[in-house]
Amino acid sequence: MSAFVSSPTALNDPAEHAELVSIARALVPLLRSHAAETERRRNPAPEVDVALRQAGLYTLTAPRKFGGREAGIRTVVDVFAELARGCGSSSWVGKVHCAAAFIASLFGDQAREDIWGMDSHAAVSATASGAATNTARSTPDGIRVTGEWRYATGIHQAQWVLCRVSIDAGTAAEPDVRHALIPAADIVIEDTWDMAGMEGTGSDSFTVHDVFVPEYRTLPVPNLRGDQRWREGERVYHTPVATWLPVSVAGPVIGMAQGALQHVLETLAGGKSITGSLYTDAIRSPSVQLAVAEAASLIDTARLHAYRAAADIEAASIEGRRLDVATRARIRMDNGVVMQRCREAMEQLLDTGGTSAFRRSNPLQRFWRGLATLSRTRGVSPSLNKEIYGRALLGIEEQVVEVI
Repeated sequence: MSAFVSSPTALNDPAEHAELVSIARALVPLLRSHAAETERRRNPAPEVDVALRQAGLYTLTAPRKFGGREAGIRTVVDVFAELARGCGSSSWVGKVHCAAAFIASLFGDQAREDIWGMDSHAAVSATASGAATNTARSTPDGIRVTGEWRYATGIHQAQWVLCRVSIDAGTAAEPDVRHALIPAADIVIEDTWDMAGMEGTGSDSFTVHDVFVPEYRTLPVPNLRGDQRWREGERVYHTPVATWLPVSVAGPVIGMAQGALQHVLETLAGGKSITGSLYTDAIRSPSVQLAVAEAASLIDTARLHAYRAAADIEAASIEGRRLDVATRARIRMDNGVVMQRCREAMEQLLDTGGTSAFRRSNPLQRFWRGLATLSRTRGVSPSLNKEIYGRALLGIEEQVVEVI
């Protein structure tokens, strides 16, 4: 199901796509061998960080002129689905670095030179949350920022961080909300990540105190809508960030479901009885046969929905047109379907494993906890996205979120 179909609407050509997926696939055994350690450390193992960085997987979406690949969303989905078969947490860290690099690529060349001019593998972390203590005051040539931000995945691997600030809040005539790009050397990481799933992502909080950010390293939030002027040849960045980000979550979620299926199939192939039954070999049981078939089909369904969303996003980028609200709402629905189908697949796989699936030493429970957590992150809710799509289908102009 990961075969790449040559199409004029793809941002990465088939050969490059295959190359990048192959690079990710080759790293799966490494990620798998360090998955338990990554979870214990609550942060990717050092060997994993080095491998992902050197392979260029933190900067897939960075501009080619700065050493990146300007990867389209379809390539991002497939690369991080591969990695998640080995370790969901490590895949998510890499994916967030790519998402942050995508946003950082919307800044001007001076800011992009700061990030990647000396190190084409430099990683950027980002958090979408605001800070209750945030203060950002304007100066003649930039802003001074103080605040705290949470759920900053990849913050321990980052050389730069992106955070949202509201400049001169309470005194400015009009809201001025921007993303600020800050060197990681200027932040303090707070140990706050304590979750049942995706434990190994190290998504801790960070604080900054009276840090100066020059004007060129700030980006107005409206510039994330994908309708700003293009740079020559960089059409990938025409995609609205609010549409791109939720679809990118599909990769790690699909990958964890696929990793769980692979583990179950390998376990069954090694011989496993069904306790309390006459089946000494579980693969002879029709119920097991039906469960693994259903799980595989559910994962395929999820992948196809992700591919449809990705194809629409990339076609619009190449053609230089803005996706209409109905299509953006349907893409949100597609993403909700991805989450729901992968959850359903996981339930089928857990049933085949019985209580042994929940032993700490069993990778299946790690995939389960990771998928259950990540499939509930911001922007991917099956129920809310279904509501958004239903309102669009019924012609209700008022939406419950801004589908940009």
